Amino acid sequence: MEHRHRIFDTARVETLPNGLTLILKHNPALPIASIQVWVGVGSINESERNNGVSHFLEHLVFKGTRRFDVRAISERIERHGAVLNAGTSRDYTMYYSDIPTAGLVDALEVLYELVAEAVFPEDEMERERNVVVEEIKRRDDSPGDVLFDIFNEMLFVETPYRFRILGSEDVIRTISRNEIMAYYRTWYQPGNMTVCVAGDFDEVSLRAHILRTFGTMRPVDAPPPLPSLCEPSRPDATRIQQANVQQTYFLCGFLGPHPDDPLQYAGDVLSLALGEGISSRLYRRLRERERLVYEIDTGYYTHRGNSFFYISGVCDRENLDRAVGVMREELAAIAVSGIAPEELERAREMMQTRWSFSNETNHAQASNLAWWKMFRTIEELSRYPENIRAVTVEDVREFARRYGGSLVVAALEPSIPAAP
Repeated sequence: MEHRHRIFDTARVETLPNGLTLILKHNPALPIASIQVWVGVGSINESERNNGVSHFLEHLVFKGTRRFDVRAISERIERHGAVLNAGTSRDYTMYYSDIPTAGLVDALEVLYELVAEAVFPEDEMERERNVVVEEIKRRDDSPGDVLFDIFNEMLFVETPYRFRILGSEDVIRTISRNEIMAYYRTWYQPGNMTVCVAGDFDEVSLRAHILRTFGTMRPVDAPPPLPSLCEPSRPDATRIQQANVQQTYFLCGFLGPHPDDPLQYAGDVLSLALGEGISSRLYRRLRERERLVYEIDTGYYTHRGNSFFYISGVCDRENLDRAVGVMREELAAIAVSGIAPEELERAREMMQTRWSFSNETNHAQASNLAWWKMFRTIEELSRYPENIRAVTVEDVREFARRYGGSLVVAALEPSIPAAP
């Protein structure tokens, strides 16, 4: 593999004395940088009793810290014309600022305050409950989100991946300030954090500022261990629900391997060969040849636990069963014979191009570095294009054979009008 693809080889990684991981990736092309703080906590760290607390907490830290009130947090970043935002997933919570180099110290201080010195004012907390509850209601009104939740509930039954990131309205309305603060103290600690900066900066000066802020966080007891993230494979299952839609929307798929399994790369390749682009198998057969669907797409999503492979699309209700049957046929054929060499080459080339585009920005590079450092290794991240290039027809066949033998199908069909 050409050296130009090894864009992460220059990243510098160290563990501070308090256990925090620091990653610096210098890129002087433009006077901008992305500074990100990743905390190893998300909905998989929750239970039925507090499902939604990770996301609610992400909202609340912006409502005031030891040094900054709500307005000061925004003003300190916005005066640089910069972005300050956050996101919660199943596996992690991430806070970031994409900012001109001249504002890096301000962004650093704000992000430190958010993850180490939030004060959770009672009045702001009560107002934010309503904001998050409305967010939950909007999701429940979105057919795409409802479809994903149905699919996810069918796919993940035993592991905490079954929990919704937004949680439940009941939890958000009733969880106490003391519970929130205890959760914050438990998970927001240096040994469970990664700070990553990618872009233009003076490394000596920036590192010194990080040591004066994040480096002063005191390590505490290790967070509680996670429950098992190994989800048993699911048998064939179908769930169809009526909704306010004009056509039938479907989302189906199956569980895949954990990220330490080399076959994960075959999952990426299979996704591109099977259903991405007009040259893919499912597009040519379902859309062009048999005209069973209006849209078809595939994807492969990696977690800390089981990954999952999905196929999504839109069709008329009378075509759903036949479309799903075609998917099963194609997966079964690949499990026996793999894919053609030309399909493999097309998929690998597409993945190489996608890899390059997905790492164009400082933000994307920082995100990739932080994720892979937290859950795998940066060396493996750096070798990702090589690992894709190494996937063989036999690897794809084995992935389909091992994981694609059953299909979980969730669908939303148009509501039947009430009789006059």
